[in-house]
Amino acid sequence: MKHLVKSLTAHLKKRDSKIQNNARSNKTTILIIICSLLLFTTAKSYANPGHRLGYNTSGLHYLGSSNPFIDIFKISRGWITGCEFDWRHNRPIDPGCTRKSSFNTKESDKVSVDANGWPTRLPARNEAPVFTSISAIWDMPDNFPTGQYFMTYEGDGDLKVLGDVDIIRQTNGRVDFNLRSAKRNLRIHITRINPRNHIRNIRVIPKKYAGIYTRQTFNPDYVRSVRPFNSIRFMPWQNTKDTNIAHWRDRTKPQSAFYNGEAGMPVETMIDLANAAHAAPWFSMPHKATDSFMRQFAQTVKQRLDPRQKVYIEYSNEVWNAMYPATHYASRQGLKLWPRGKTEIKNPGSRRLFLALNYNAKRSKEMCNIWKTSFGSQRNRVICVVSAYGSAPKMGEELMTCPLAGGDCYKHFDAYAVAPYFGDYIARIENRPLVKRWARQGNAGVNALFREIMHGGLAKDKVAGGAIENAMEERVKKNVALARKYGVKLLAYEGGQHLLRVDKPHVIHDPKVYELFYKANLNPQMGNAYIKYLNAWRRNGGDMMMHFNGIAEINERNIFPMLDKPGGHSAKYNAMVSYLRGG
Repeated sequence: MKHLVKSLTAHLKKRDSKIQNNARSNKTTILIIICSLLLFTTAKSYANPGHRLGYNTSGLHYLGSSNPFIDIFKISRGWITGCEFDWRHNRPIDPGCTRKSSFNTKESDKVSVDANGWPTRLPARNEAPVFTSISAIWDMPDNFPTGQYFMTYEGDGDLKVLGDVDIIRQTNGRVDFNLRSAKRNLRIHITRINPRNHIRNIRVIPKKYAGIYTRQTFNPDYVRSVRPFNSIRFMPWQNTKDTNIAHWRDRTKPQSAFYNGEAGMPVETMIDLANAAHAAPWFSMPHKATDSFMRQFAQTVKQRLDPRQKVYIEYSNEVWNAMYPATHYASRQGLKLWPRGKTEIKNPGSRRLFLALNYNAKRSKEMCNIWKTSFGSQRNRVICVVSAYGSAPKMGEELMTCPLAGGDCYKHFDAYAVAPYFGDYIARIENRPLVKRWARQGNAGVNALFREIMHGGLAKDKVAGGAIENAMEERVKKNVALARKYGVKLLAYEGGQHLLRVDKPHVIHDPKVYELFYKANLNPQMGNAYIKYLNAWRRNGGDMMMHFNGIAEINERNIFPMLDKPGGHSAKYNAMVSYLRGG
């Protein structure tokens, strides 16, 4: 670019003296344009210099606090069935209704719905189901946006907006209301449906977005908050840990009533968010997904995703962790394929694990081939990822070599991923007396916790130097060496602080310890810890890291999110944005 400036300047100087004034004007204009381009290029690279950092979405049960959509109906809980009870005289109006069941008869599976999940009819009082009404209910945090909203719908029925609301205007097909607070939870209550013109296409929109809701899906505050990030891992939105979806026909569609069901979010919606945020999506294929499901998923991504973006793909999630159904499924499938495989391993649990790892490698290889074939000449856009437990490189070695699955599976993979969290040893049972003492010391205890995180020397640990050094030694350096051995990149499918423990015997019961970690998570010193951690990850050879997790309600039992609401700020979020900008 500098050579271009010099060339143009020299050219302008040689112009005939008769047009010298005009030349000066042209020179100035061109220089301004070039400098503007330089500034634009620099600003763009400064804001997002390559694939450095992404985030995991929060889980479907946190949609009320992550609030990613303009149409908030999509994040309500689904149809809750209710019945009528005469509270004054303490007797049922609907047969079988009780005080306890009047708000939820737990018969959601009996609601008659169309192909998109919209209710087609309600049972009469003399029918077998107890319920005679249904509701869509929100789980809202205290900081959920209040103010003016409107609801629109199609069809013939009786709908009411309930909760801490003022109804401003109600006509057929529309209700305008003011949401005063999140108390009592917002609720859309339906007591009558005309089966010949059933209720459908309900939308609940903040009035400030009335001019854009028909053409824009995502909450602008959410998009602004996530746009700095290079990638989005959609595993939580896909409900990967719990879903049993196998066939493409059973997926959630964009026109579905709710987006928080067992099948997870529509693939189209996830791609659209990646496009809106200018981020590379990371998808986790369900463990029971058929080849046809994977092929159609891949084709949808190729057709809809910004062609300049790469896509990361992974088979399920933590197919080594016995907490999740996918691991047990993979073990069973491995045993069917290789009934005599790994018989030299005498421990039954270890044998099941290595069968699962080999099945994971086999299915990952098949997944990669399906996706790369679907992308054809653009196959290099597809980044195939396999992952394992960071503290056990032997698992990664098994995935790469896959002796039961034909061997040399690494040749089909582009990346190996681990979860190099920091700080989890601090809450181990042997350190609990120390942590409890910190919890009683207020700010002094928080400061002591950060001394351990940054420098070590206070808590018992086999690695000197603190929590971040522990993460590098135990979960990064060994896996960087493994990834380089097989010619793949090392990624982090999850990462960040992990002070909380939920595993036996290290489960935390003391509320003061929860409070200590909660305060530490919000403390400005957490930003310093994140800067040190992210730079150490990069310096030691790590590539893309996917922070766990994104935007969700933060409380004593959930300190993983980077933000508690769209448009918010926190020390860790600010540190991550600084890292993204090259800081």
